[in-house]
Amino acid sequence: MKKYKVLLAGNSKKLISNFFLQMDYSFECMTSSVVFDDLKTHVQYFEPDIFIFCMRAETREDLITIASFHDVLGKRDIPFAAIGDSVSLDFVAKIPNCVPELSIKLPMSTSDMEDAIIKFIKKHQTHLSSMADSPLSLALESNANSVFNTLAQLDAVFEEAEKAPGEAEDTGRQPETDRRRILVIDDATIIHKTIKGYLDPKYEVATAISGKIALRFLKAKEVSLILLDYEMPEMNGPAVLEELRADPYLTTIPVIFLTGINDVEKIKSALALKPQGYLLKPVEKESLLAKIREVID
Repeated sequence: MKKYKVLLAGNSKKLISNFFLQMDYSFECMTSSVVFDDLKTHVQYFEPDIFIFCMRAETREDLITIASFHDVLGKRDIPFAAIGDSVSLDFVAKIPNCVPELSIKLPMSTSDMEDAIIKFIKKHQTHLSSMADSPLSLALESNANSVFNTLAQLDAVFEEAEKAPGEAEDTGRQPETDRRRILVIDDATIIHKTIKGYLDPKYEVATAISGKIALRFLKAKEVSLILLDYEMPEMNGPAVLEELRADPYLTTIPVIFLTGINDVEKIKSALALKPQGYLLKPVEKESLLAKIREVID
């Protein structure tokens, strides 16, 4: 069965985790922060079939970013979906250039959500050649307002929400967190899913399925630590680490090798490259957290 590429962003960490833990049979997932350059970089190198905004108490800045990012998606014929409760979906529907092509209202079972997304992607891809005459294309064109109009209307929406009684909990800002970003480089998505589950409560986790994608990602985004698979096709872990050490902007990023090879000589070869450590697969949660604390905390 074909896996569709899904780019995920938003404040609902629980929903994002569900994609990795319960929908990995249908989707190859990657996450991004709600930062415009970060989102744009992921679209360029991951080439998703759909972008899904997992909503929970978004801020004005988040929604401005998504409205701007919608233009990037439109130029690449990548559909925009939003998942959230009725309050969140009604709120985002009022914002110019931020109206999703697919809205999924919670609560909904994981299987129903998965089916709805797959059906939408298939329909979108089937009609992609005739997008110029489709309602989707017309909707995108009609929402192409100026930045000033978008900001003005967005401020009006927030002002209205602040005045509405009983809605502060749904539209208010969550406490800011200063979480460090960890990049996991591994060709096995099950490793992405496992490590993300371990680290999500404390760290922001980005993932890359190859060394080449990771190096491109690192040109645009800063990370605090890299968890690097030793054995990968095309470009293995040591080759990636050599590239990192040769780049003056990346050379100081701490790297921990993940390896399933209990081979003394290969471990010696890896350590000769002077990583900050290595862990044997399958990686145990407490060992991983302890090593991360040792290196960056």
